[in-house]
Order: sequence, then C-alpha cells, then structure tokens
Amino acid sequence: MVRFAESLRRVPLLAWVTVAILLAWIVTGSVMWARSSGNAAEAAPSATPTPSASPSPSVTTALACTASAEVSNAWEGGFQIDVTVTAVGEAIEDWAVTLDIGAAQVDGAWNSTLAKGDTGLVTASNSSYNGALAGGASATFGFTASGDAPGATSATCASTTTPSASGSSTTNQDGAPPSTYTSASHVNSPLDDDWLSTDGNRIVDANGDPVWLTGANWFGFNTSDRVLHGLWGASLDDILNAIASRGINVLRIPISTELLLEWKAGNAAVPSGINEAVNPDLVGKTSLEVFETFLAGSKDRGLKVILDVHSAKADNSGHIAPLWSSGDITEADFYDAWAWVAERYRHEDTIIAFDLENEPHGQPSDSSRAMWDGSTSSQNWRHVAEEAAKRIQEVHPDVLILVEGVEATPKAGKTNASTSASDYNFNWWGGNLRAVDAFPVRLDVADKLVYSPHEYGPLVFEQPWFAGAFSAASLRSDVWEPNWLYLHDDGTAPLLIGEWGGSLGEDARQDKWMTALRDLIVSEHLAHTFWCINPNSSDTGGLLLDDWTSWDEAKYALLRPALWQDRDGKFVSLDHVTPLPGGISVATYYKNGNAAPEG
Repeated sequence: MVRFAESLRRVPLLAWVTVAILLAWIVTGSVMWARSSGNAAEAAPSATPTPSASPSPSVTTALACTASAEVSNAWEGGFQIDVTVTAVGEAIEDWAVTLDIGAAQVDGAWNSTLAKGDTGLVTASNSSYNGALAGGASATFGFTASGDAPGATSATCASTTTPSASGSSTTNQDGAPPSTYTSASHVNSPLDDDWLSTDGNRIVDANGDPVWLTGANWFGFNTSDRVLHGLWGASLDDILNAIASRGINVLRIPISTELLLEWKAGNAAVPSGINEAVNPDLVGKTSLEVFETFLAGSKDRGLKVILDVHSAKADNSGHIAPLWSSGDITEADFYDAWAWVAERYRHEDTIIAFDLENEPHGQPSDSSRAMWDGSTSSQNWRHVAEEAAKRIQEVHPDVLILVEGVEATPKAGKTNASTSASDYNFNWWGGNLRAVDAFPVRLDVADKLVYSPHEYGPLVFEQPWFAGAFSAASLRSDVWEPNWLYLHDDGTAPLLIGEWGGSLGEDARQDKWMTALRDLIVSEHLAHTFWCINPNSSDTGGLLLDDWTSWDEAKYALLRPALWQDRDGKFVSLDHVTPLPGGISVATYYKNGNAAPEG
C-alpha cells in the first residue's frame, strides 16, 4: 500500500487533470442516461403485452380493440365459441384475437383466419371484409372445435392501427367496454349516459328531465331477406342521413326470433338483398354485421334504436302468427333470444328499448290466441312479457321494456274462458290494453316499463268506429281512452304508440283519423314511432317513395309537428352529446332553457 501511494506521487500533474476530466464526463453521461430512461418509463402507456402468438411483432395493443368470447354451445366431444371484436374509440383497419383453447382442435371457423386443426394458444385475424371497424363498431367471428370446452374464455385483441395521441377513448385493462365513443363527426360521446327511465307517465333521462321519443319504423330484418329493406337501391349512409336530418330521433327496427337465434348460434349469413355498388362497405358482411354497421351509423348521427321482435319466424308474413311461438320457434326460444340480445348489447345505449313482441292477438274462438289476465297460462301475454323482462333485466337493467296490448279482452264480469265474441272488447292487434287496469305488468326494475299500443285508420281495416260519423273527440272518448290513453291520463305509465300512420290523400276519413291522432300525440307529447320508412308497406306506404331517396313530402309535413324540436325549430336528439345532423342534443335543449315536453 505504501509502495502504491509512493508510485502515485510520481504521476505528472497533467495526467491527474486528464483523469479528472475523464471521470467527470463518465459520471455526467451516466446521470443523463438514467434520467432519460426514467422519463421514458414514466411516459410510456400501460399497454397489454403483445401475446407471443401474435402474427407480427408490429401489432400494437394500446387499447385499439377489445375482444369478448363465450362458449355459445357445447355437446359431447365438442363446443362452439363466439367472439365479438370492438374497436375502442377510434377506427381500426385490422384486428387479431388470441385465446387459449387448450388441447381442443378447431373443426371449422367463420369470419376469421382460424384454420382447421389449430390448437392451444390460437390467433384469429380478420377476414378481408371485416377488418376495418369504425370507432365503437363491432365484428363477430366464431368456430367449432373437438375436445373439452375451456373453463375460461378470456381473449385479447390487437391491431396494427396505432391510436392517435389525442384519442379520448378509454377502457379497463380487464377488457371492459370503453367509456366513450368517437363519432364519424368527431364527437366524443360517453357510451352509458343515455339510458332512459320512467316517472309517472313521462319518459325521462338520467337527470330526470323528460324526453320525447319521436321516430319511425324501418323493417326488413324481420323478413325472409334478413336485412333492412331498401339497401337494394340506396346506400345505408344516405338513408340514415335523410332520416336523421329530417328530425326522426329513434328508429324501431323489427326483427324475428329466428334471426336472433341464428346470430346467437353463429349462423349469420351474408344477405343477398344489398346493392354492393352503392353499399361497398357492406360487401361480404353477414346480417349481424350489417345490423351492427347500422347501429354504428345511427350512433354517428345521434339516432337511437328500439329493437322489436316482430315475429317468431323470419318470414314476410310471420307477424300474422298470433303468439311469440310459431312452428319450431318455442316460448323458450323467445326467452333465450331476448336474453342473448340483452347480454350482447348491455353497454350499447344506441339501443334504448326492447319491444318484446309485436301485436299479440287472436279471436276468442281461436285455439291459439293471446290473452291478458292473472294466470300463468302459456297464452297469457302479460305473464310471458313478465318472464321475458325478467330474463332481460337480470343482465341489462337499464333498457326500457315496451309491452304491447292484445286484440280482445273480456268485458266486465266475463273471463277469457268464454269463446263468444259478444263477451269481449276488441281493438287493433296489440292495441287493447284495457286489462292493464286490473292486471298491470310487474317488472323487477319497475321504472323501465312503457306500454305500447298500435293504432291505424280505415284504409288498413274498417273498424266499427269508422262506419259512421266520427271526430277527434269521439275517437278519444270511444276508442283511445278506454283502450290505452287512460294509462297516460291517470299517470300509470308512459305510452309509446309503436305503430301509426298510413296512406294520405286517398280517403277523407283516413286523413281525418291520422290528423286527429297526430294532434293528440303533439298535445300530450306521447312517444311514438310512425309506420313507416319503407315505401313497400302494402297497406300504408312509407315516408320514402319507391326510389328509396325521394320523400312523400305531404306525409312528412303531417308528421313533422310530432317530431321533437326546440323553440327555434331545431330537431332534438335523444343523445346527450351527439346531435341530429343540423339539430341539437338533449343536453343542449335543456341548457338553452327550452320547456320540458309534457302533456
């Protein structure tokens, strides 16, 4: 040690200076490197690690998409898994979903690149037609496999699309739905803020402010075509633009139990009734994917949706069947279909209401007919509606439940045991709610119930009250009040007239009836959905003409006063952030001091 110190004293002074400078440079560089590394660690987003089985190391998983998987069917030696992919906030161009199926082997797959024989940790990438998703939009795929179904079906989703730094969409690391949706017009809208409830005879938003649902029907998914009508001649975007810009704030969409079950089973087919030249973004899409493209388009425009089980079978005449069961579609199928819909769209507040069953009906002498009483009969519509609502509310307590009436109810002192027509009061199919007074519908979440009668004029059917002279006053006292309007007048529950409308300018009685009902709707601010958008409704015609582009301006002029507008004539959406095109949102309506729509 002494020798070492002695030798150090012999080192020239210049050498010591050089060493000191070198050491200072090293220390300074080390500190700067450490600081830059620490800052990088603080700034880096908390992203889900890219799975080792991803198809490319360039895949970014910074919340571009989420995936949910469920075992939708299982049998001895095999099972089926359905997967839903959702773009989080912003649009994506592709996706890849990874999940573990253990020792099972894929037998067949649809809407993805999964191949027969894939096993273990598998990755399913999009097909050529379903990779591009708008923000908040979804695509579905599925597969069958041989072996034991996995106990857990967690899935991770990745996309090569890099979210923008300013993107407002958020999600939980466990794959929960995003909290906001960015519309095509770049409006950032919360996804769970537009659920509605009831307060007496009004429908209200989460703030307790009354809202007015003023809409129309657009059918097609309920038919054998299994897709919205009109897409054979016009583009989905053009039709939605026209509907929303003309002030319709909600669309009632008829569908069939049969089609819902096909979707649930992963058997959605590509419909043929679409003009691909004017709908290039729908090319190759299944009916479910078209429906969810429609939902995304509605969301972009501030439109809300009511889903209506219009028939048991996917049949152009399916609505003629009196009950919710028909052919091979059972009552249990009816419940299962609604439970599946409720689960799938639990966090989709574009769909604000479920209309459980379209127009239950039947004559007293019919062996199969819809009744309304206090029994648990399989033909008692009140009982079946309560059971369906129970299944829905177990998983989706936020959605409104619409319950229509029946055709015939017993007169005072009579019961449904009678087969004599003289013992009954009659109204339109789905329009007789007289028995609610004695037998109201009971829901577990009581403030979600809305009664929904249907009402038509003499050109649809010559009801007895049209035979002689009638007036708005006589229609109210003799027809509307005893059948359904009493529920509004006494504050029992809100009403939504699910179907009304018809041809205009062909029959003076028809025009008189339609004007009288329109005036009632306006004066009482009754919620309603006009029948219909479609020009191919044989007994009513539509708001659109045969080219699916031009409007019946006379009919629209009659409807327009019954569409929600502010004091300046701007149409009001039911969304709290996204306005109708050229209109305003419900939040802006109240912010500007407009009066509540109350009757």
